[in-house]
Amino acid sequence: MRQNLLKKLNLNSYEWWRNHRRLISAALLIALFGAYVRKPSENDFSVRDICAKLNSNYQITGRLALEKLNLKSQKGFSDREIANYYCERYLGIN
Repeated sequence: MRQNLLKKLNLNSYEWWRNHRRLISAALLIALFGAYVRKPSENDFSVRDICAKLNSNYQITGRLALEKLNLKSQKGFSDREIANYYCERYLGIN
């Protein structure tokens, strides 16, 4: 049954690969390049989203912001102060 299915779909023959290898290779290359380009902007958006939620009407707590931003809690400072300071420096606010 499996061989019959492969024969019907023509996926088991070299002829199919020979005819479509450029298209498949180009599509994979474009997909990998897109993922490579998107990753830094995805991280930037994530940090900006967390900072916006932190500063707008207390949508998330300081502790949750520290966890999402991978920051450590410090003695003498509240979690919200540390996260706000990080957000100000990340966004370039003086």
